[in-house]
Amino acid sequence: MASQEVPRNRKERRAQAKQQSSSIDIPLSHPKQLAPRGKTLIDIAEERQLLHKSSNGSPSITTTQINPDGSITEISDIHDSSNLISTPYLDSLLYSTSLILLHFSLTLLVHHQYASKRPSLLPLFLSSTVFSPAPWLILILVGLLHPRASHPLMQLVFASMAIVAGAWLIQASNDDPYLAVMKKAPALGTLWVWGIVELNWEVAAACLAVTGGWGLWKGYAFW
Repeated sequence: MASQEVPRNRKERRAQAKQQSSSIDIPLSHPKQLAPRGKTLIDIAEERQLLHKSSNGSPSITTTQINPDGSITEISDIHDSSNLISTPYLDSLLYSTSLILLHFSLTLLVHHQYASKRPSLLPLFLSSTVFSPAPWLILILVGLLHPRASHPLMQLVFASMAIVAGAWLIQASNDDPYLAVMKKAPALGTLWVWGIVELNWEVAAACLAVTGGWGLWKGYAFW
């Protein structure tokens, strides 16, 4: 058999590759879409009970191990809520960080609204976060109350806090002097938002309606 001539440049190499590909007979057609004759992977998984639903009714996947004798051992259910790692402290930290930033944002807004001169961003941030007792109080309260927010008693506490803080904020922003508003509004607004967020949506809507109705009954304007 004669040795194949080695191409000397790119043009000859492309021509040789094209000639070789044309000599191979590959049928170009769509595969036949027929029903499988044997068992599918889903059928085998259902027979071996690898696909099932968890206790809460959601689809679940079981982690299994194939033994040397061919048997299968179930290791764990990756969607089982009992195996999930609970992180209440991480949730409390994220909530506290969000509320502290909200407190700073409200402080910045009231200073833009009522201050005689434009505030400096860095000193205002330090005075409202690091050197203010409000963020540390928020951190302690969130750590104590947030993990138990779904309890009916805690829902009552958050509802009362939302109504009182909202009504106090409305009264202060309408009746108190500017300096008092600058001191009270950030903390009251943060407590109001936190109380509403922790509540179920039905209770939160009722608290907003109560606060708004009280403001209208007192004759305060919202616009």
